[in-house]
Formats: sequence, structure tokens, C-alpha cells
Amino acid sequence: MKQLITLLILIYLATLSIYATQIKDVKIKIGGDAMVRGYSTKADGATKSQGYAQLFRIKVDAENSDGVAIRTRTVLSGDKWAGDTAENGVSGNSSNSLNGGNPSRLDYAYIEVPLMNQWKARAGRQEANFSDCFNTCDDRRDRLMLYKFYGNYLPALLFDKRNEGDIDKEGDDGDMYAAALFHIHPVHEWALLYATWINDDDSYVLDGVHNFSPYYKYKGKNLTAFFVWNWLGQGTASSWYSGHHNSFATKLEYQFHDHFDISFHGMLSEDGGLVADGYDTYSFVINNDPDNNRSNSRLIRMGGFGSFTGGAADDEHLYISRLRYNNDKLKVALAIGRAREYKSSTEQDLMIYDLQAHYQFSKSTLFRAGIALVREDRHEGASLFQVETRF
Repeated sequence: MKQLITLLILIYLATLSIYATQIKDVKIKIGGDAMVRGYSTKADGATKSQGYAQLFRIKVDAENSDGVAIRTRTVLSGDKWAGDTAENGVSGNSSNSLNGGNPSRLDYAYIEVPLMNQWKARAGRQEANFSDCFNTCDDRRDRLMLYKFYGNYLPALLFDKRNEGDIDKEGDDGDMYAAALFHIHPVHEWALLYATWINDDDSYVLDGVHNFSPYYKYKGKNLTAFFVWNWLGQGTASSWYSGHHNSFATKLEYQFHDHFDISFHGMLSEDGGLVADGYDTYSFVINNDPDNNRSNSRLIRMGGFGSFTGGAADDEHLYISRLRYNNDKLKVALAIGRAREYKSSTEQDLMIYDLQAHYQFSKSTLFRAGIALVREDRHEGASLFQVETRF
């Protein structure tokens, strides 16, 4: 069945490419991305795990003369290599993740409609990202959204159906309502997000929770800075975030030479404060694990889920610095850091050493290689080699 679905998708895309030039009132854009990765990991006390994985996606956008647009992307394949028989699923991975055992599936699809006074509405399954992946990273949401540009400002109103529950019951849904304001600027970028979750029968883990999350990004000639705060709390007694749960991060990057820059990153999670899986920590073994493009090499997860991961006992921090060489095609980075991770109900102090090289083979194609070591309370390591392309 999966092979048939893939074949039908390819036939559909081929048909679009044949007839796109004949449809005068519709603009059609076809693109996509692909990745193949080799990896090896050695967790503390475990045997080495190594293999290959791939992710191939293709997108089709269509817009008519009225400005109504449909934007879609489909995953053609997203599995580990498993020999002649395709991977049928990996324990601990959801069906929306890399290695999920469901090669052909919808990634996102939504309709965008222009309304009065230059407001626009989106409805459908959409990508969700906020604060450079600190709050939310590469998630997918069944969402309604209204937004409008006012010069450099972009206000947005959102409704997400986070949990449907039983389709014939009213009280067990988990609904999210949110408002955001973005200031889009080449030097001073910032945004504010407020969200709350409503669940009538107290069955959803975010029932009654409120979320406030601002960030600020400065992009100067030689200095860039990033500051972010994420707060969740005041939920019902049975929710994950019933108290006050904070997380903070700051990044400073200074280019002191035409080909060299130095960076510092500090992060704190308090009482299980949320940090998204995909947040970039300068090391590919710490987070850097987006929701819908999963890593095979993560060894450390910073950030918690409130009382679900330990509440008041779940305090974590990370301090890491990076020295990077870069020219037009090659980037080589060495990062060294120290972390405290709350794992298996214990605090573990860790040293991290990470060496990566990125080579821009062409305008569309990038090669990545890396090796990382975790020491002190654990003895772990990982390596990867990856090729990725966009078109």
C-alpha cells in the first residue's frame, strides 16, 4: 500500500509539472528537500548503535489569481535503512518522526485566504516554530490562524486543536488559543507570545496552563545576540505545569576576524521549564532534534516537562562556547561546554566536546560531519556524516 501511495504522489506531481504552464490563472511551485545520514552513537553502559537514515520531502504550492493559496508538503520516505525490507517502526519514535516506520505521509497542507484590509487566514495542518526553536521547533499543528503585516509588525491570532479526544465527546478536547506579535527588522527583531490551553474534563496534560514567551535578537555587523524567556504555569493540579516553570537562554556571537567568530551560550531550565527538542545548543548531541526531522545522534536533552519530568527537582543548565572558522564554502567549529542534566531522577554533571565541519558543496547541497564526546558522570560519544539538499 505504501508503495502505491508513493507512486500516486509521483504521478500527481508529474501531471502538475506537465500542465502547470497551461493554467494561466494559477501559479504552481514545486520544490523539496532530501537528506541521507550515517551515524554512530555510544550511550553510557550500552553497546554502540550505528546505521543510516534518510528523509525525502517534496512540496507543491498553488496560488490562483484571487490570491488564494494551497501549500502542501509530503514525506516520500523517512526511515532508517533496514535492508531489503523497509523499516516498520522504531520503539520510541512517533509516526511523524524520522525512523517512524511510515515512509509516505502528509507533512503539512493548508489553505491561505486573503481577507479584508489585507488580513490573511490560514486553515489546515501547519508548521509551528517560535523563538529560534527554543519554545517550539518544527512541530505540526491542526491550526486556524489570522495575521496581517503592519510595516515591520506582524500580529497573529491562533487556534490549535492539540488533542481531539473522542470525536463524539465535547469535554475531552485539548484546545490552544494564542496571540503573538512579531517585530521583523534586519537589526532588532523581537516577538511576544501568549498561549493558553483549555480542556473541560481535566483529562489533558496542559489543561489550564498559560504560556508567556518573549525573545529579542540583535544582528549587528560583527555582533549578534539572542535572549529568550519561556514561562509555563498556573495549570490545574493534574496538569504538567501547575506551578511556575521557567527556562532562559542567551547567545552572543562575535566575529573578530574575516574568517573567525567566537560564541557563548548559556541556558537554564527551572522546575522542569520547557526547552524544545530542536533548539540549537552548538552541539549536535544536545537537543538539535526537531520534532519532524529527528536526530539519530542526540545524547542529552536539556529542558523538562514540568511535574512530568520532576518538577522542583528538575533544574538543568548548560554553558557552552564555540570557536568557528568559516569561508565561502567551509565552516569548522569546535565547541566545549558543561551541562547539568536531570535524567532518571538524578542530576548528572557532564562535559561536552563537539567538533563539526560543514562544506557547502554547491548552492543547494551541504555536507556535514561531526564527532562529539560526553564525559564526567557519563561516558558517551557520537559521530555523523550527512548530505542534504534543497530545490
